[in-house]
Amino acid sequence: MIKTLLLIPLLALQFQSVDNAVQQGKDYPACEQTLLEMLPQAENAKEKASVLWRLARVSYLIGEDQTDKMARREQFNKGIAYAERGCRENPRDPQCLMWHCANVGRECQTHPLMEQASAVPVMTQDLSRILNDVDPRLSEAWQALSELFYHHPLKSNDSAINYARTAALNAPKDEARVIAYNYLATLLYERNWSANKRASQAADHSAKLAKLAGGSNIDRYALADGMKLTLPWTDKALGELSDREEARLILAYAESRYKTIGNPGKMERDEYKNLLKLKQQWK
Repeated sequence: MIKTLLLIPLLALQFQSVDNAVQQGKDYPACEQTLLEMLPQAENAKEKASVLWRLARVSYLIGEDQTDKMARREQFNKGIAYAERGCRENPRDPQCLMWHCANVGRECQTHPLMEQASAVPVMTQDLSRILNDVDPRLSEAWQALSELFYHHPLKSNDSAINYARTAALNAPKDEARVIAYNYLATLLYERNWSANKRASQAADHSAKLAKLAGGSNIDRYALADGMKLTLPWTDKALGELSDREEARLILAYAESRYKTIGNPGKMERDEYKNLLKLKQQWK
């Protein structure tokens, strides 16, 4: 056992300890201090990037806990700086790009509404680099793109739902990722389309996909309801269900996934509570 542990890089063991603390919502400033002490130990650009994106993540979480606007802005700017350093070390690290995007999004919200639009191109660029070039299966990137579309007055809510569905379908098998299922189910329940309307749009999007030769991942998955998708929460095709029928099935599937995950973190437990509230509301 001791010999096996010696073969595991020290940084990997420290990452596991910090990641576990973050998942359980424990003492983010202490996590930041641990990561700052780890940074000089990093032996190459890849390891440095792995420390730096974790620093960007913990800065984001500390910022989320602040109530003062200027304190929030300071933390999110720290997160942006850490993520940018990580991107310089390893431009293809998806987590560096992801936490840069997340901090930019939150930092912009500390400014007046008219100034917030400047963050959208930056966030879109980060997400495009991830999903078109680096890691097209990164669930949280698809969800972030969906949220960006959903909250933007000039973007398509239907594309937002397709990106949310893509996020749910790419949830890692060893994580509950309840947040992805809750989010998709909520968008569907609020849209409230009939099965006939969904079938009509699916046919339209299928025709558009046939003409979209060589499009980017982001362009193609905006039309995901026109694809032949295998949905783990139902055997039926999208056009055979209403939005609200699918939403309820998604919650049932998410609940079953959650119950198979051992020792879920604080964030997962909180999202599971939200799931139970949605189930009660949608009876």
